[in-house]
Amino acid sequence: MLYIATDAENTNWLVYLFGEFKRINRAKFDIRVVGIDENLNSNNVIYYTKSALGKVNLVNKSNILPVGKTKYLSEKIFIVEGTDSNNINFIINYDLFWNAFVFLSRYEEYSAEKCGRKIKSYSSNHPRSDKTTFNLPIVNNLFNELEKIIKDNFSHLSFGKEQEPVVESSHDVDYINKTLQLRIKKTSFDIGSNFKNIGQPKKFLKGLGKTINFIFSHPTYWCFDYWKQQGKKNNRRSIFYVYCKVRKKKFNSWLIDPSYNIVSNQNLKQELRECLACGFEVGLHGSFGSAVDNKLLAKEKEILSDSLNCDVTRVRQHWLRYEEKITPYLHDGLFEVDSTLGFNDLIGFRSGVLSKYMPYDHKAQRSFKFFIVPQIIMDSNIFDYSQNLRESISRAAEMLDMLKDYKSSYVAISWHQRSPSSDYGWAQTYKELLKIQ
Repeated sequence: MLYIATDAENTNWLVYLFGEFKRINRAKFDIRVVGIDENLNSNNVIYYTKSALGKVNLVNKSNILPVGKTKYLSEKIFIVEGTDSNNINFIINYDLFWNAFVFLSRYEEYSAEKCGRKIKSYSSNHPRSDKTTFNLPIVNNLFNELEKIIKDNFSHLSFGKEQEPVVESSHDVDYINKTLQLRIKKTSFDIGSNFKNIGQPKKFLKGLGKTINFIFSHPTYWCFDYWKQQGKKNNRRSIFYVYCKVRKKKFNSWLIDPSYNIVSNQNLKQELRECLACGFEVGLHGSFGSAVDNKLLAKEKEILSDSLNCDVTRVRQHWLRYEEKITPYLHDGLFEVDSTLGFNDLIGFRSGVLSKYMPYDHKAQRSFKFFIVPQIIMDSNIFDYSQNLRESISRAAEMLDMLKDYKSSYVAISWHQRSPSSDYGWAQTYKELLKIQ
């Protein structure tokens, strides 16, 4: 048993943090948080206090509120800057526990949403100013620092060995046909993006040509056979996240959500059943509205389960919609695994972690009961939002390569089901990235 003796008034977040540390770093001992006045008959004590009280003491600066700024202490470690209760700006004196909690619980996002600023799964809306910090699994690095402290001071407390990295291949099934809605959305997006190149005539005209070609092309988006062939070739079974239509659509849902209906589309049902028989998995691709509507989300899950006669334990919300005050509470009662937490516009570690973990309920001050598999790379991150395609692919490769250096690496990458089609041609990059693992 390792004791964390602290003068912190609220210890719920500490209990949560050490539960995740124990699982992610594979600690073979229990960790108990106690008050500094408790009579401990043990030498296995780390003091987490405002002033040093014991042999092993870590500073308690948990009253600091992040303000969106960070400071690097080394290549692998950065910390948040914040204000204290007196609104005085200063750098946290490396409170290892509080920093790890801030990043893992996405406290920055939670605080922003409380003030009415929605993240909408875009890094550009995130309050943290330095977006390059999302390139690092900062929580894993901080946890490794804590493991080193424990090994240096309590050598009889042991940890498990590294596990083989897990990379979940996943495919959001948004479009199985090229619809009017997709033509409208992608054309509008591409035109807006291409105007950034107005000062570079060759690049602008090339982008314009691609947009015109997309408008008038008619390729097949039925790419399930491609993914099945890749799965057989690489001994890798993907997860298909499938949308379910529940009710008549209004204009916004008509434009934003997928257009197919799994109940009436017999070909799609048969295809997905064959995928399940081959060892693939199916999860719910929750509609844009269901991210904030419990009855709608539950009905979508029911329809998918009934249509394919299978248990549905996984979810990823369409457009990665995730509202902190609502969405996790809906997922908590319906699913075992959520893979929504990634950015639409950026590859990287949104929660600062490359491990499967349980998210934090800031209201109840405990962990939720479901797991997060962090989505760190999505095809559109690279091909739609990147300013430098080669650089983005290289950074994605580096992220996958670093998985081998950590104990409990467990992440998801997402390539849309239609991405091998001639409209996109994104599948080759997917294959190249998977060779890294």
